[in-house]
Amino acid sequence: MFTCKSPFVVHISESVPPGVEYALPTAADGDSRHFAVQRYVLAAQVPQSSPFQLLLKRKPGGSVDASLVVERPLDRETVSNYRLTLTALDGGTPPRSASVQVAVVVLDINDNRPTFDRSDYDATIDENLPIGSTVLRLHAADADDGANAVVRYYLSAASQVSYGDVFAVDKITGDVVVVGDLDFESVPVYHFEVCAVDSGPQVVTSSDVAVIVRLNDVNDHAPIIVVNTLTTSGTDVIEVVENAAVGTFVGHVTVRDDDSGVNGRTSCTMTSHSTHDPLRLQHVFDVEYQVRFWIFTNI
Repeated sequence: MFTCKSPFVVHISESVPPGVEYALPTAADGDSRHFAVQRYVLAAQVPQSSPFQLLLKRKPGGSVDASLVVERPLDRETVSNYRLTLTALDGGTPPRSASVQVAVVVLDINDNRPTFDRSDYDATIDENLPIGSTVLRLHAADADDGANAVVRYYLSAASQVSYGDVFAVDKITGDVVVVGDLDFESVPVYHFEVCAVDSGPQVVTSSDVAVIVRLNDVNDHAPIIVVNTLTTSGTDVIEVVENAAVGTFVGHVTVRDDDSGVNGRTSCTMTSHSTHDPLRLQHVFDVEYQVRFWIFTNI
């Protein structure tokens, strides 16, 4: 009979190399030495998948000790526990027997890297997105167990230097958050990297994942008008002789809008407080215009 509790639990680290032995419980038999325990048999629920062997050692007094020997490398992420049955047989004919269940628990080591669920992340946002807004959420999983599988997120060192004043990553949720002002006209696309780090005693870091954030332009710039007389600078006063011919060039006008696409398109018109305005604005090319003297008049 076995006196230990069933199941008898054996804890083995998945890093244990083949050949390491673990003691198994022994059975007692009240009969004489000839009819006492003579051998043990170890059976697995799935024999072909068991990485263990039974090792028997006969002691000088005739009793037998049983050990569990690791025969092949263990991998907790593949199989985390094994169920075995240890049977003791005595020397009778036929032999009498007793059995005890053996539970092998494979202990985790930090041998897996966190892995992101995507090879890269891409988001498109408006350039006026408020500070504190979430751009996207990253997620990485770790096949290890316990603290070895708890993942934390950080901007890579280089990205922290380049864009740490614009974006931050919540280390627990993996949310990428806006922390600074965005400006499409300055930087339309941001490229940075985020790394996932597990919390095990031997820290294993994932390969950094690429994050691309594209900005949508919003109409946040007013058109800028620049007038150039080509003769006089630094003044908004243009002098025209009273007998100037019709079509005389007065000034050159350019219009600029720092927005893009439809938001950057402009039109330009000229109005006057005078009923008989002798000046006309003529569209020359794209955002260029000319002011010309159009009607002869005596001033």
